[in-house]
Amino acid sequence: MPHAKPQVKPHAKPLSRTLVVDGATGVTHTLGSGPDTFVLIHGIGMSSRYFEPLARELSTAGTVHSIDLPGFGKAPQPSRPLSMEDYAGWVWGCLDLLNVSQPILVGHSMGCQVTVEMLRQRASVPAAVLMGPCVNRHERTAWRQGLRLLQDTFREPMAANVVVLSDYAFRCRPPWYLATLPFMLGYALEEAIAEVHTPVLIMRGARDSIAPRAWLDELVARCPVAEAAEIAGEGHILMYRRPAEVAAHVRSLRDPA
Repeated sequence: MPHAKPQVKPHAKPLSRTLVVDGATGVTHTLGSGPDTFVLIHGIGMSSRYFEPLARELSTAGTVHSIDLPGFGKAPQPSRPLSMEDYAGWVWGCLDLLNVSQPILVGHSMGCQVTVEMLRQRASVPAAVLMGPCVNRHERTAWRQGLRLLQDTFREPMAANVVVLSDYAFRCRPPWYLATLPFMLGYALEEAIAEVHTPVLIMRGARDSIAPRAWLDELVARCPVAEAAEIAGEGHILMYRRPAEVAAHVRSLRDPA
């Protein structure tokens, strides 16, 4: 007899926790319940806010932890800039405090780098999703990435752009963004993903200028356990306007049938 999926009210309020790991403070926002646990990791300058539509969708099938990394969203800036390795260790420390040992990791943009580092640090993850992974190694400069981000704003819904711009300007703020940027630009995702042995789904919006299809194909070629998927008509923030479709891809990692 199949198990009934827990139902979550569309406007259920997530439980927010402030957690300190190795002296750095971040915030987790938890929604839903169920046998599976999903951990959502945002990109540079961003927060958990743009994950809200996806978190609501995934919360009908399990527990969702959306994270504000130290220095982003509602989390205060740590005493020093953190590398992708630092962020990965920090998230694992948070999940230890939450008694989460086998999460399905979902990273977006720079969050993909953090996710891959988490996969390298521990082998207990059943599956992971990389959405709009950066940084395309053929355009690994600040001005190129800035240009691609500008192009992408014309391909996103206005509501998503409001979230992005307000997070960049008033939550992360330029100094912390600029302190983190060199770590993101210097991270060779194509090399790191070659060491991953966890099943990975790499996704992009079909109109994403930051993560072009050729870049996804290269990452899949580097990682034997990776597959690629596209969401038609979407840009870099593919999960904002199409959360149900993205959630279906994420859930398929646990229930391929």
